Amino acid sequence: MRKRFISTLGLGLLLGGRLWAQSGYTDQAALTKRLQQLNAQYKNLTSLQSIGKTSTGKDLWVLSVGQGDRGKKPAVVIVANLEGWHLAGTELTLQTAEKLLSGASSDSVARLLTSKTFYFLPNLNPDAAAQYFAKLKYERSSTARPVDEDRDGRVDEDGPEDLNGDGLITQIRIEDPTGTYRVAKGDPRVLVKADAAKGEQGQYLMYTEGIDNDKDGAFNEDGLGGIHLNKNFTFEYEPFKPGSGDYPVSELENRALIDWLYENKNVYAILTFGPSNNLTEAYKFDPMKANQRVVKGWQAKDVAVNEYVSKLYTATGLKDAPSLPSTKGDFPSWAYYHFGKLSFSTPGWWMPKDTARAGSPRPAGATPVPGGRPGMGAGRGAAASPALGSEEDVELLKWAKANNIEAFVEWKEIKHPDFPGKKVEVGGLVPFVKWNPPVAMLTPAAEKHASFLLSVAKAMPEVEIVNVQTETLSPGLNRITVDVHNKGLLPTHSELGNRVKYEDRLKIVATPAKNQKLVSGRTHQLVRTAIAGNGVEQLTWLVSGTGTFTIEASSAPAGSSKVTVNLK
Repeated sequence: MRKRFISTLGLGLLLGGRLWAQSGYTDQAALTKRLQQLNAQYKNLTSLQSIGKTSTGKDLWVLSVGQGDRGKKPAVVIVANLEGWHLAGTELTLQTAEKLLSGASSDSVARLLTSKTFYFLPNLNPDAAAQYFAKLKYERSSTARPVDEDRDGRVDEDGPEDLNGDGLITQIRIEDPTGTYRVAKGDPRVLVKADAAKGEQGQYLMYTEGIDNDKDGAFNEDGLGGIHLNKNFTFEYEPFKPGSGDYPVSELENRALIDWLYENKNVYAILTFGPSNNLTEAYKFDPMKANQRVVKGWQAKDVAVNEYVSKLYTATGLKDAPSLPSTKGDFPSWAYYHFGKLSFSTPGWWMPKDTARAGSPRPAGATPVPGGRPGMGAGRGAAASPALGSEEDVELLKWAKANNIEAFVEWKEIKHPDFPGKKVEVGGLVPFVKWNPPVAMLTPAAEKHASFLLSVAKAMPEVEIVNVQTETLSPGLNRITVDVHNKGLLPTHSELGNRVKYEDRLKIVATPAKNQKLVSGRTHQLVRTAIAGNGVEQLTWLVSGTGTFTIEASSAPAGSSKVTVNLK
């Protein structure tokens, strides 16, 4: 149904124009052009592919970077913006790819690009991201496929409305003695949850900006679309939860991503730009979760890898990001627990630690998001949502002021049809401001992430067959012994990959000459457990006959090596 808009502030449009600036982010058309230009400029190093389309026809792009046959070299996948509101993730992915390619003329980068592949997927939720560039701007995570979220037989009938005409969806607050929100101590503009255990009393009810269109007592619970990609993957998928969908992987976007990943067996590790973090603070080993029948904790050896990769990350200067736990049904968790790959995630950029200036990180262990994760406020459960207010919003506003960023819509009283006789005000944080700074602020972070990716690529596994020995036991009978060495610093695959049937394990193929016979040993065998960094797997064959005997060790995520032994 068509939305109704209530405008009671004559200066609303002028205010919105002052508050909102696009800050240089890239919409779908500009993203496509930028990727096409990169592909044309570095045509010997790149290829560009659409792995699928959204329900509105937007392409899901993958930029592949590397020399030669990129599909046959161990690869790192960089994925961004499954949430839709995380424009900074898209920009960081693009800038990181640009910096990697611009440095390809250096010997060190050129060598890596001959042996490794990087896949960049800058925007997995372009329909939701389009809300940033729309006339009505709000943080949206849902795909565009219509969904009846409140199960009333209608779809998309109760989304947010712009009640003050400023082009932004913020919040409404209602003075009410039964309210659960109070004024924050550090800034009277900010509302936070009242803690009854501390003797605090609420003064306000708070909702996302809008009205109850379908008169069911809930605000903005059935807006445009409805499925959140980061709630719709298979690991710990929660049915019947708002935004999770009727079944996992129900959307064109995440189905396209999963299908593409399964087709590319050379994927070794995945980096996700988004609202979770195991890079500035590695996961801890939990033996109970790691060893239960349905594994819900990282394996011990994988935790050690996470700690090592975390050191590579912080060595670039990317430190003190907020603690951001993974959520049920999200992509980074699926990538590890169900896909079996080493999965790393980071917001890429976070509010500076020193709110008086830009550039320095926030303290470790800080509240995950100023006011909670974005993208929550415009859907079901908007009332009293943790996305609506937090003490850390006070620090966010200090930082924004120091950097001349318009981050707050001042509270203005309006008349609201659902609260007759009550004092109702519209205002709050500007959408997107929490995790999406002006693009110029992302350049230093992109440089550091490019450096980090190169460090990870250097540490990735690389198998080689060494220490080839032959021993003549009797005329025409020889024993061949070789060491399959992983000369990389990271294991050939994750420890959890030992249990994931799909994992492309190291294969050993021995090919005897026509006149030779294997007395012991096999022509084909799998190394079923990962070879650690700088680790060795020793293999032996007993061969009858003369001529050449060829041995090849190969794994799509760990590379290949081949030797030929001449038996006399």
